[in-house]
Amino acid sequence: MGYKKQFFLYILLFLILIVTIESVVRIYDHYYPSCSFYESDVFAEMDDELKRIICHDNGKLKWSLNPLRLDPNQHFETINVNSNGFRGPELQDNFDYRIFVVGGSTAFGVGTTSDSNTIPGYLQQLFNEKFPERNIEVINAGIPKAYSFTESELIKNSLINYNPDMIIIYDGWNDITHSYDEFQSIENTSTDDLIRLINRSDYSTPKVLLQQYFNYQRTSTSVIEFDTSFISEKTNLWNNQLEETCKIIKTNNIETTIILQPLLGTGNKILSNEEMYYYEHYDSETMVKYYESYAGNLEKLTNSCNQTLDLRNVFDHYKETIYYDAGHMSDFGNKIIASQIYEQLSPLIKNEISQ
Repeated sequence: MGYKKQFFLYILLFLILIVTIESVVRIYDHYYPSCSFYESDVFAEMDDELKRIICHDNGKLKWSLNPLRLDPNQHFETINVNSNGFRGPELQDNFDYRIFVVGGSTAFGVGTTSDSNTIPGYLQQLFNEKFPERNIEVINAGIPKAYSFTESELIKNSLINYNPDMIIIYDGWNDITHSYDEFQSIENTSTDDLIRLINRSDYSTPKVLLQQYFNYQRTSTSVIEFDTSFISEKTNLWNNQLEETCKIIKTNNIETTIILQPLLGTGNKILSNEEMYYYEHYDSETMVKYYESYAGNLEKLTNSCNQTLDLRNVFDHYKETIYYDAGHMSDFGNKIIASQIYEQLSPLIKNEISQ
């Protein structure tokens, strides 16, 4: 056999091997998806196929890092990103009152069963039910990885151009866990670029291997110790960033509501067995202790922002499993939070739309 024929034979065998590996990986990933929530009690009564779809839809989601934005026009079975880059339906032309909800993955709704079962989605349902004669639009501007610095950039350079009446900033977890050295910059490292390239690929093998690696990192350590360095500095940066953002928003005659989100272990919720495992695994006791400093700054923010809301105790009367890690939660948890936000804001909004 000539060298040319041998070369093409090796190429053919290599391609067959690649296709075989890809097929095996796709089959494995279908039945054993790499999602931290897959075995959680939060989803115990959910159909396995729906859990797989949620897992894969979240894995397909694409966004840019600098600036932090969701790629527009992404449509999956449980997640839709509209042409403006916001989760949910297209923006309305005729509205009486427009609300943007800004935040990270918890506001976006990672792990939720649909766009409607996110915090903004439930809030929209409540306004539709309670104010049927008014068109109050709630827009989900949450983006995974967002924190106060990227949220401020999003508001100043994008959201104020959509004529909002109110911006809700649902915040806390990503700020207290964000690296202090990288707090006021978004720099793409070569590793970040490689991960984004892999995630944007239609080839499943490297994505699944990457997910398995991150899962191994998360589960192989009994306790992931919370980094307590620079907490006071980060708290001050968070406070200053939000103060500046609120002042800019006010100059545009927009109401601002700052919400300190609940985390696993905040308040007096009786933790389920699963939640107790997460509480120990993610060193939530330490994080919650330092999270108190963020709550202490809420009162300062009332000088610049229209209102603040501390939701750390929102689950005090619930015993069932709500969290599937240190901060992400079930549809039920999102519904409870949306109800609390509605109770606080509806009198203000009712007054605004009646004028």
